[in-house]
Amino acid sequence: MKTMTKLILLLAAVFMLSPGCEKAKELLDVKFEANFKSDLNIDVPAESKSATFNAEATIDPLSNSDFAEYGSKIKDIEIKGVKAVVTAINKSVVLENAEISVTSGSMTPAVWTYSDVTLAVGTELVMDNANNQWDNVQAILESLNPFTTAMSGTVSESGVQFTLQIEIKTSVTANPLD
Repeated sequence: MKTMTKLILLLAAVFMLSPGCEKAKELLDVKFEANFKSDLNIDVPAESKSATFNAEATIDPLSNSDFAEYGSKIKDIEIKGVKAVVTAINKSVVLENAEISVTSGSMTPAVWTYSDVTLAVGTELVMDNANNQWDNVQAILESLNPFTTAMSGTVSESGVQFTLQIEIKTSVTANPLD
């Protein structure tokens, strides 16, 4: 019986140390979707001499329960999409020039620029990966630190209020053994 126990322990040790162990470990991978949203409330008062604005919001990735649970056990974050949509506006205006950014401390920011876009409820501002912005967002999320979404710019006239919702969609892989 002692030799059988020793044999089983030896086989278990060989299995754990062999390349097949990595395959077995991968079976414990947990995949989940994690989406992060922020609402930027922009107000350009009617009495404003210039129609400029600046708004920002902070997102803590650990406010997502799955992110909080797995934290340092996260192996991979895949950005599935980043978008900004006007969810409310008091009157249609033209976004003359604007910049949307995702930043965190001294990390490389993700920045998108826009010009001459008519804003109305439902207007979507494309936040593509043309300049590797998604890679920067991914690195920011991997840091697990709070980050800021912001928009600044000018519109065609003052006296406008609108809400821009920024959403980051991700697919995350974590492993409790990492």
